[in-house]
Amino acid sequence: MMQALNPLLVMILIPFNNFVLYPMLNSAGVKVTALRRMGTGIAFTGLAWIVVGGLQLAIDGGDPITIVWQIIPYALMTFGEVLVSATGLEFAYSQAPLSMKGVITSFWYLSVTVGNLWVLLANSSVKGAAVTTYIESLGLSVTAFQMFFFAGFCLFAAFLFAMYARNYRMLDNYRKA
Repeated sequence: MMQALNPLLVMILIPFNNFVLYPMLNSAGVKVTALRRMGTGIAFTGLAWIVVGGLQLAIDGGDPITIVWQIIPYALMTFGEVLVSATGLEFAYSQAPLSMKGVITSFWYLSVTVGNLWVLLANSSVKGAAVTTYIESLGLSVTAFQMFFFAGFCLFAAFLFAMYARNYRMLDNYRKA
């Protein structure tokens, strides 16, 4: 049942962002650009991993937690997903010239595939005895370590993305035919 929360949150967050959050931020003087939304989405994903890592530490310590606590990281992760996925695909399409729109869209999906392969590699790399022993010597379970590792990676990626985005010159190829 918990997995049904993600599509429900997506269907709630997209209109909320477009009709409430973005106009509210714009009226407060915060310019909401596609690149800022994407960088913020990556950062919120990192925050979700921190929350999951904290929950895992509680579980590892023997504290029982209810499934309701999973709503917080699901909401943070879905918010980040909406900011990155929907915005990123639209951004990639809008920046490409007409002759390259299909190619750029395919590169967007290729980047998702590469990301999934990276996660597979990161997850399999902690399965070795030496790595597991080292992680446990830190006082963490492998699962908690992975959550904090992904959090750190997301926050570092958000920082790098923000640094790059600061100097990006926007193009207007969105509706060019």
